[in-house]
Amino acid sequence: MSQDPYDVTSFEDFWPHYVRLHRRTPTHWLHALATSSSVALVAGAVVRRQPLLLLLAPLTNHLIAQSSHRLFERNESTPWRNTLWHTRAELRMLRLVVSGRMRGEVLRHVQQAHEPAATLALSAKAR
Repeated sequence: MSQDPYDVTSFEDFWPHYVRLHRRTPTHWLHALATSSSVALVAGAVVRRQPLLLLLAPLTNHLIAQSSHRLFERNESTPWRNTLWHTRAELRMLRLVVSGRMRGEVLRHVQQAHEPAATLALSAKAR
C-alpha cells in the first residue's frame, strides 16, 4: 500500500488523512474562518459584480488556513494536489466545527490510525 494519501480513489478514503492534518482546535476555528470568509467573498463578488472579490476568495482562504498549519499544527497541507477534495474537506470541517463535532472526528481518526497515546494527549492540549 502506498504512503501517499493522494493515491486513494475516493474522498472518503482521503478524509482520514485530512483530519489527521487538522488535529488542533485553533486550527479548526481558523479553517472555519477561512472557509466562511471565502464564501462571503464569493457571495460579495456575485452580488456586487466585483471580480476582484472573487480573486481574493481563494487567496484569503489559503493565507488563513496555512497560517493555522504553521502556528498550531507544525505541518503543511498540499491543497493544490487535489483542489476538489480539499474544498470538500474544508466544507465538511466547517460543518463539523460549527456543530461541535470536529473534535470527536479527530479523536476517531487518530485512534483508527493506531497512533500513540502521546499523540492523543498532545492533540487534547490544543483544546
